[in-house]
Amino acid sequence: MTTKRPAANLDEAGYVPEPTKALLDVGPERSKTGRPPAPIRIHFENTGRQKNASTALLKCKFCEMEVSGRAISLESHLKRCQQAPEEVRPTSVKDEKSTPKSTKAHAVAGKHPAKKPCTATSSMETKYRNLIILQTNAVQSLHVMLRDKRSSHLQFKKFADRLMRILAEEALAACTLEFAIVWTPTGAEFSGMRPNSNICAVSIVRAGDALLEQVLACEPSVSVGKILIQRDESSAEKHPVVYYAKLPPRMNAFDRVLLLDPMLATGGSAKKAIQLLIDSGVQERDIVFANVLACPEGLDAIFEAYPQIHVVTSAIDPELNESKYIVPGLGDYGDRYYNTTM
Repeated sequence: MTTKRPAANLDEAGYVPEPTKALLDVGPERSKTGRPPAPIRIHFENTGRQKNASTALLKCKFCEMEVSGRAISLESHLKRCQQAPEEVRPTSVKDEKSTPKSTKAHAVAGKHPAKKPCTATSSMETKYRNLIILQTNAVQSLHVMLRDKRSSHLQFKKFADRLMRILAEEALAACTLEFAIVWTPTGAEFSGMRPNSNICAVSIVRAGDALLEQVLACEPSVSVGKILIQRDESSAEKHPVVYYAKLPPRMNAFDRVLLLDPMLATGGSAKKAIQLLIDSGVQERDIVFANVLACPEGLDAIFEAYPQIHVVTSAIDPELNESKYIVPGLGDYGDRYYNTTM
């Protein structure tokens, strides 16, 4: 048989008298806080309602939000109430531990805590001023699906297309030259960089063709070039060799040239392609190299040889393994995208 707890007799302030608290067995957790100190209590009004048998509901005089009558709750609320003046905010309550909001939002309750992605982004950003790294929640979540070895071909292609569309827009934005001021339909002024269409997009076959499709979807008027570079397997060093190149005439007439290749590992193929563009009349500073995934070794190789080039990437992984694959990486991009994995 279950015995009901006796009803609480409240005092004028809406609190349970100490003898009644003992009868209700409120436990050590509640008895620690006790009644709120007077300097805090004066900023709240009694609502006449109860949160539970031992705690009254009070209303903040500044924002009119109902708060539990426990001292720690009132102090915490005053510290965070946007309408409360600074002079009434308590200083005794310690700030919450500085966990980034993005980490909290993406941590699933009851499961493993969110971890920072294994990248070398911060150090490379400060090292090279011409390096643009896409760091958004959308990009990170798409990388999770691309890197998952369990993702099917259709899943990989779907998420790769979404990521490359974002990358293509950012790469095209890096090609803007003209500052413009426009007037909106509401009669207000708006300013920014105007999109540039005098661009040539050059893909490194074959994986670069996937990125080229997204660039053309964003800006169909761009001119297109193709470069086929493969490693010479007969040599011990396996140097990259240009097997095919088809570029538009008068390459120096374009404002910017987009070089497209999803992966930047050692940087050998990229350097070969960049040199080919320069030999065709393109200025080094006018080349924007866009890729999905890079590593420090490849970036160092490119910027050491061509310091004026611009690079736009969606992620930087820490290292290469013995087979010169990016780690943690995502595997062979071309094979997974075109479903030619053995």
